[in-house]
Amino acid sequence: MAERTLKILVRILLMGLMTVGFSSCAVRNLALDQMVGVIETGLPAFEQESDLDLLEKAFPANIKLLETLLVSRPANDRLLVLLSRMVAGYAFSFFEERLDAVVLSGNVAGGGPETREALRAALNRYYLKGADYALRALEVRHPGCREKLSKVAAVRPFLDSLTTRDVPALFWYGFNLGAWVNQNRDSMRAVAKAFVAEKAMLRVLELDGAYYHGSAHLFLMIYYASRPPMMGGKPEKALAHYRQLKALAGDDFLPADVYYARYYLHRIQNRQEYEAVLTRVLNHRTTGDVTPFLNAVAVKRAKIYLNAADQLFE
Repeated sequence: MAERTLKILVRILLMGLMTVGFSSCAVRNLALDQMVGVIETGLPAFEQESDLDLLEKAFPANIKLLETLLVSRPANDRLLVLLSRMVAGYAFSFFEERLDAVVLSGNVAGGGPETREALRAALNRYYLKGADYALRALEVRHPGCREKLSKVAAVRPFLDSLTTRDVPALFWYGFNLGAWVNQNRDSMRAVAKAFVAEKAMLRVLELDGAYYHGSAHLFLMIYYASRPPMMGGKPEKALAHYRQLKALAGDDFLPADVYYARYYLHRIQNRQEYEAVLTRVLNHRTTGDVTPFLNAVAVKRAKIYLNAADQLFE
């Protein structure tokens, strides 16, 4: 069903692009803006699909389609947010999973020519692109925000000026930026940006803590658990965000448990609970699965992490 929805969506958009090519500028812009609305409505089709092979093929085509629309509407903030979200989903769900497999087992899942360096380079490229799309969306609404987010003293006042309307752009900016930081912990440039990603996600929680399944809590749980204390790591805060995420998203949101095990339980070196949580994820049967895509990604990661227990624990 999701595959058919995706094909229909692409066909409609391509027909629309052919039509607007013969229209006046104003009519073309109106039509393009309407297409963005169609894509926003159809995007949940991705999350209702659990076939990761299908989705891995669908993501690039849809990203390129959105980039094609962006050429004509470079200041459409909704389109920029969609691009940031799609790029983040593609990088996190597929490239980061392969990198995990390389780092933790020495093999690329499914076989292939990718190397650790090539995968990390691809992740860096995608996450920086995703962060820039979201930052451009914020810049459309708040001119000068790029400069403000580059100055430590100006970050918090700027974030305090944002409203609930800014939450999608702010969340995907923080997500992409934080994911890039996580891949470059030995870089002083990345370490300096970690502060911005953290504050952005804390502001998302203040404005709308339930956005995208409460995933700002997921981000902050990983952030505080994965970093050493001298770089802002706080296991007790990670645990608090995990509990709040579980209260918001419930037991059927499997990413919460997978990344709780991978980062928090690994940080405190509790192997028994680590293996129990990941085994529970692999055996979990949801009663009302509203995130098949995210859960499929989580299950695949759980297998990698469970197999890597000997490497992760002394």
